[in-house]
Amino acid sequence: MTMTHLFSTSYARLAGPLLLAALMSSSPALAQSLPAGCEMGELATVPLTFTDDLRPVMKASLNGFPISAVVNIGSSQPIVLNKKTLDRLDIKVRHVTSTQFQESRSGTTDFTPQGEIIPSGQFIVREGVTTFVDDASFGRTKLMDSWYLVEDFWDDTFGARVGAGNLLLTDLEVALDEGYLKHFNPQGCFREHLAYWDPDAVAVPIRVDLWKRDPRPVFSVLINGKEVSALLSTATPHSYLPASAAERLGLTPAVSGATREEPLPGHGQDKPVWSVPVGQMSIGGLEVKDFNVRVMDLPYSGEILILGTDFLHRHRTYIAMSQRQVYFSAVKNPILKRGSVEVISQPVK
Repeated sequence: MTMTHLFSTSYARLAGPLLLAALMSSSPALAQSLPAGCEMGELATVPLTFTDDLRPVMKASLNGFPISAVVNIGSSQPIVLNKKTLDRLDIKVRHVTSTQFQESRSGTTDFTPQGEIIPSGQFIVREGVTTFVDDASFGRTKLMDSWYLVEDFWDDTFGARVGAGNLLLTDLEVALDEGYLKHFNPQGCFREHLAYWDPDAVAVPIRVDLWKRDPRPVFSVLINGKEVSALLSTATPHSYLPASAAERLGLTPAVSGATREEPLPGHGQDKPVWSVPVGQMSIGGLEVKDFNVRVMDLPYSGEILILGTDFLHRHRTYIAMSQRQVYFSAVKNPILKRGSVEVISQPVK
């Protein structure tokens, strides 16, 4: 059996919904807003805590030991484990070779008439690290006897990263203002308004990978009257743009109110980061006001806007994979839930 097959079968074995207290209560607002024949199919509520820089964290465990897992819908991968945490838990890793598809960096993207992405690129051979875990849980997902990808994170703040490859197997409500994720499996709701908490929430179409290699939804944003593609990222404290794309949109260090920030970790002062106020920004019918983006040199990053937790704490979001839409609803008085993450401090034998 190939490693690729092992990965695909491992991630397909999702556990049933967790019986959280939030699911035991009724949802009158949800029930009253939907017509007969449309069932939202609420599956699970996943409580979140937050780091000091407002990144969301879910509870997780490896072989019975609790760890913290950062939530990252900006990553296309399903679940990735931190080698530093595995070393502390004495969980062995193995090195493997795999073949992966790498998209072209030409900057051009083709779409079908239905808005699906047609990828172009080539297959390349990569070296990787994997591990086998007997028993693991990540939010609503429980897995037994499964293989995982492994990376050596910057530090051991997080034991795992849970990405779009896992989270977007269902529709997903991202409510950082209230401190939770909600999973849904709607039935009979293809044309219905799924942002049940706000009848005025704005829905915009998303573009998806035709080959289903990348589950992240891409949508269009207007900045200063010019269109740019955007992704959501819950693991990025600040929204950012590559300098090459920002200049086209009129977002440069020369803009009034722009301030120089600290460089990215591992970068020197010769690679500056600027916080630039956005003059006009809209997503469909949603006007985004009083918003800054970080502008920096990012090689091979293409022209894409990453909307981070600074945006998501101010806008509740429903990613409707079932409809190929994403809903946005402005939060009137966002609550910033700063916190900390407890790190496994010593090896567990």
